[in-house]
Amino acid sequence: MVFFRAILNFLADKQYRDLLFTSLIILAIGTFVYHHLEGWGYLDSLYFSVITLTTVGYGDFSPQTSEGKLFTIFIFLLGWV
Repeated sequence: MVFFRAILNFLADKQYRDLLFTSLIILAIGTFVYHHLEGWGYLDSLYFSVITLTTVGYGDFSPQTSEGKLFTIFIFLLGWV
């Protein structure tokens, strides 16, 4: 119950809501771009986007195309700022 109350309080704050919305947009864009550039499935593309934005970088996936590598630099910098 405390968890759900914390989530509701989180969503009630406009700044946090905007941050969540922006993060979801970046993840969605990353997922679709990696799907089309690298030919990965949607789940793998989402996984790579999350791993890249959180700067975990497991290394089990990496872009093979030049466009994918450039997009990875772009999305990392976008998430970093």
